[in-house]
Amino acid sequence: MTTPVDADASDAARARDDDDDAIADASDARAKRAKTTPATTETASVDVPTAAAVPETPPTTTPPTTTATDARAPSVDDVVAGSAGGTVVAQGVPGGWDQRAFASWLDARGVRRSSEKKRHKWRYGFVVFGTMEDRILGTKAMEACEFNGRCVRVKQATAKGKTARDGGLVSAEGTSTAALIEAANANARRDIRDVITPLWKVSYGEQLAMKRETVAEALRCVTRGVRNACVKAKKSGRRAECEWLRAALGNDKLCCEMEGIVRSPVLNGYRNKSEFTIGPGADGEPTCGFNVGSFRDGLTAVAPPVGCRNISDTAKRLGDAVQTYLRARKAEGKGLPVYDKRDATGFWRLFVCREGGMAPSSELGWRDWLRPGAGPPKAPEGSAEEAEAEKEEIPFEYPDEEFSLPAPTTMGEKSEVLVMLQVRRAEYTEEQIKEECDGVCAALDDSARTATPPINIKVRLVQFYDGKSNVAPDDAEIRNIQTNAPSEKSMDVIHEQMCGLDFSLSATAFFQVNTPAAEALYRLAGEWASPNGKSLLLDVCCGTGTIGLTLARDTKKVVGVDIVAESIKDAFVNAKLNGVDNTDWQAGKAEQLIPKILNDYKNLIKPSQTVAKKVAPLNDEDFSGDEAPEVVAQSEEPEGKEYEFDDVVAIVDPPRGGLHRNVLTALRRENRLKRLVYVSCNATTMANNVIELCVPQGLDGNGGGVAFKPVKALALDLFPHTKHVEAILLLER
Repeated sequence: MTTPVDADASDAARARDDDDDAIADASDARAKRAKTTPATTETASVDVPTAAAVPETPPTTTPPTTTATDARAPSVDDVVAGSAGGTVVAQGVPGGWDQRAFASWLDARGVRRSSEKKRHKWRYGFVVFGTMEDRILGTKAMEACEFNGRCVRVKQATAKGKTARDGGLVSAEGTSTAALIEAANANARRDIRDVITPLWKVSYGEQLAMKRETVAEALRCVTRGVRNACVKAKKSGRRAECEWLRAALGNDKLCCEMEGIVRSPVLNGYRNKSEFTIGPGADGEPTCGFNVGSFRDGLTAVAPPVGCRNISDTAKRLGDAVQTYLRARKAEGKGLPVYDKRDATGFWRLFVCREGGMAPSSELGWRDWLRPGAGPPKAPEGSAEEAEAEKEEIPFEYPDEEFSLPAPTTMGEKSEVLVMLQVRRAEYTEEQIKEECDGVCAALDDSARTATPPINIKVRLVQFYDGKSNVAPDDAEIRNIQTNAPSEKSMDVIHEQMCGLDFSLSATAFFQVNTPAAEALYRLAGEWASPNGKSLLLDVCCGTGTIGLTLARDTKKVVGVDIVAESIKDAFVNAKLNGVDNTDWQAGKAEQLIPKILNDYKNLIKPSQTVAKKVAPLNDEDFSGDEAPEVVAQSEEPEGKEYEFDDVVAIVDPPRGGLHRNVLTALRRENRLKRLVYVSCNATTMANNVIELCVPQGLDGNGGGVAFKPVKALALDLFPHTKHVEAILLLER
């Protein structure tokens, strides 16, 4: 299961996740400070750390006083509704302070904020502001202090190694009120296409070349990592020989053959699930769409998905119906407010649109979508040709947007839609909640009925979540809006067809959002795994069982593992739905379950044959391995004994963080595991994991199990117009 794909496939989802630390404790912090921070800052009821507690010189200025005339600068009124205060870094504060001391100083200065962060020995601290007014006044209060003869400096905070412009934001020059407001307003009015589909201006051929190079660089990282580990091992007197390294060093340092990139069959409207934030737009009006940035960057504005090529027409139409209804209710002086991250108040939070049975069908296989070209050639490192190559415009070998399948449509008989509203229940009555949810559903039904062709809304749900973070827990209450009864996961579902199978999808179940591209991915992974009919297939991070079920017909048994219990329940449902009875699904941490599964099946798997491996002389820097083969692993097979499984095959599809080290250890130690297909949505973590699987271990190089060898790799584009790319790598031994 590639969870972050569905959760944060768009940059907007990732921006929502980045807000968690900034807003999770905002309301609690304000409640505490309300008791200690007066409206003006003439006095403070919180003790500021003294010189006795902190070796640095205490502030030489007194807390500023706020009068009625300067409590709000007139220009603050010009700030658009979709702007928050953002995050600043206060430089030059005492390193001896911890977070509590830093917070006490901020309280004494009258700095109103959402949260703060500082660690001992840091000579700086971070402050997150809920409003631009708080930021302007707080900045002035902090910069009025000095320590050890140096004034505190307040600057815009950015991610390490990046600038505001790297995220497509306008950066304020200096801390003047005019500059801050100008930058905040510009950022709140960003083009949503730059946030959701940052490559929308780039031709598809160039997109493919960029993504292919991302995966190619990960393969080079594998080569460098394994080579460095081998050199280090040989210096310590251990055997460390990888026959494939010499070929890799002569092949642009690619650890294996890079066969190209599989393009997405569909380029427009390919997402079968869209999660729209409901919040204030830049003009303050209720809006259903995506956040234009993160709370940390001072942005709470939401913009509708106009022009976003990855969002389906169905989702856009239904999202617009929700937005139209909420704005009409506000104009009438009725309805409930949208959720505001700045103070964690409001009712409407999210609108989810999930689609099934709409993806275009095709008889084409993954090879028909394979683009083997390498894109623009790379000049040799350090060569005089580098500068000249940068100047030349080299045509890409990939075709552009022609030969694509049509966008998903509601024309098919199997098309169906699930909609879910997420709301904050606190302080609202059941009557209010039912009235508003019924009203939105009526608006959705009207929009669906008048669409051409009509939209079949099969399931209507509401999820309750009062937390301050952005992601509701797995056990958050979900109700069926029509019956007002708790949602039945086995009933409140829609269905999607892929690889000749039907899949049951609940509101929260994981499923790849680009069905045609996912079908190509799974057929490719299955072909590379090549089960022989008597294999035990391990489906690691299996999600709802999509990969394992597509391969079940070609293998003896499938055992799937996933940490999300609800996904495992869906996998059982999908197996039963398709009449597949040679599968088993287990919920839990892969690093705990995989060793147990391999141990349970060890007596049923045919023992591995003798493994002969060339061992290079310890002083051979080129890893030539030209000596006679040496037996490094051998097992005896009882004569005439029959085994249920001939071998073990594994497909791993981990989240962005990669596989746990214990999972890697368990997979490597099982010598009967001859072939492993690694599917990844994060090429960097894939490279790190593959290095662990391929580096010789122990005195003889096989102490942790015989090392794997990279055989071939491909990139696959699941998300056109974004920077995300899937990597598929085949390992053998």
